[in-house]
Amino acid sequence: MKRNELKEAKKKIEMLVNHLCEAIDVDLLSDSQKIAYLKAITPYVMPRLESVKQETNLNVSDSLQWLIDEDEADIEAQVNKKYGIGNFATNKGVA
Repeated sequence: MKRNELKEAKKKIEMLVNHLCEAIDVDLLSDSQKIAYLKAITPYVMPRLESVKQETNLNVSDSLQWLIDEDEADIEAQVNKKYGIGNFATNKGVA
């Protein structure tokens, strides 16, 4: 089997497995079936979650680090004040 064919087969199997996992109505399973399902999918889910965690680890420049450290509400208030949005808007010329 060629490398491309193997890659394509692996992708199709992954798509099928994902579809089957999404199609299972977990609410209809008994407690023992839920435990069996969890045991079956855990080895596949955990490595995937770890790879997602690694992919979302961002390297942020020092000039933008304050955005991460700052409270979201404070940033929103600063933006609103700068652009005259919300409570910071001036009503010049409005009756």
